[in-house]
Amino acid sequence: MTERRVDLLVVGGGAMGLATAWAAAPRAEVVLVERFPPGHARGASHGGERIWRHAYADPAYVEMALAAEDGWRRLESAAGRPLLHRVGCVEHGCEAELDALARTSTALGVATERLSPAEAHRRWPALAFTTDVLVQPAAGWVRAADGLAVLAAVAGRAGADLRFGAPATLELDHDHAAGGVRVTVGDEVLTAPVAVVTAGAWAADLLRALGVPLPSLLTTEEHVFFLARRPETPPDGVPSFIHWDEVSCYGLPTVDGTVKVGEHHTGAVTTGDTRTGAADPARIARIEAYAERWLPGVVPQVLSSTTCLYTTTPTQDFVLDRVGPVVVGAGFSGHGFKFVPEVGRRLAALALDGTTSAAPFSLAAHAARR
Repeated sequence: MTERRVDLLVVGGGAMGLATAWAAAPRAEVVLVERFPPGHARGASHGGERIWRHAYADPAYVEMALAAEDGWRRLESAAGRPLLHRVGCVEHGCEAELDALARTSTALGVATERLSPAEAHRRWPALAFTTDVLVQPAAGWVRAADGLAVLAAVAGRAGADLRFGAPATLELDHDHAAGGVRVTVGDEVLTAPVAVVTAGAWAADLLRALGVPLPSLLTTEEHVFFLARRPETPPDGVPSFIHWDEVSCYGLPTVDGTVKVGEHHTGAVTTGDTRTGAADPARIARIEAYAERWLPGVVPQVLSSTTCLYTTTPTQDFVLDRVGPVVVGAGFSGHGFKFVPEVGRRLAALALDGTTSAAPFSLAAHAARR
């Protein structure tokens, strides 16, 4: 075995881990280890697109989305092409949810507009509405797969050592007087004073073995479906949307011109290693019925589907905190991708600057809600 001492280890090379490496690499010697190949489809970071929006009832998330926008612009500059598509985001359904989103948005300077169902349908005839609609004109969708590739490129250019396809074991380092963590990768032992763990569905097992007092983390296999626009629906005729209901649904345009539609938080409980990846006929039927009722600009027939993993806390709040030599980035609960650059910056700051975490992201805040 050979041994190498570095400043920071990042365990998990999805979007959050790559963003952390990007933020930290200009200031520290960083090694990132990832079990699977770049852009793999085993976790939560794959896929061509994600909804981009600012509106949340909790101001902490609005502030994070606003901060993340600067990071996305920097990534766009590095990529030399757009990553954010501001086609707007419309939210409808539960009036109490819309009221809460509007109040916080107004308080923090996020532009929104409230439309009647008829007004909204005139503007977006590809969608149907029966309640008021909250419009976020500056929202839309982000090119997720492109963003992931750019993150890997900028992290590598900044000096991060990115090790993909590198299964590793993680443990506390008791051999150095200053302590820290150690990662064994093949025949090499990497040690560092601190490690950031952004391992998605695998995070709970890794972190509990290190004694980190996590909230409950539940991993589910969620399904997303792709449907064609009708010929009369123009390319910009479908905004991103969220339909708040007993079972909430969402949708957005895709990089190949289809429309992506999914139910939120209805997947079967699974683990990172036991997910099936299989299409669910019952969900296909529900999505086609949903499209028939609510998406008149879409052909109500599923063309294809895929699955992804949500790893969710009881409150759907993220965990961004530090316990001794371990920084936790976990529990992104199916709504984390829009925040990727800012999450990476915060995790790097927790690791390198001695900053502390606050509600709703701290472990203390999660413990207080139990």
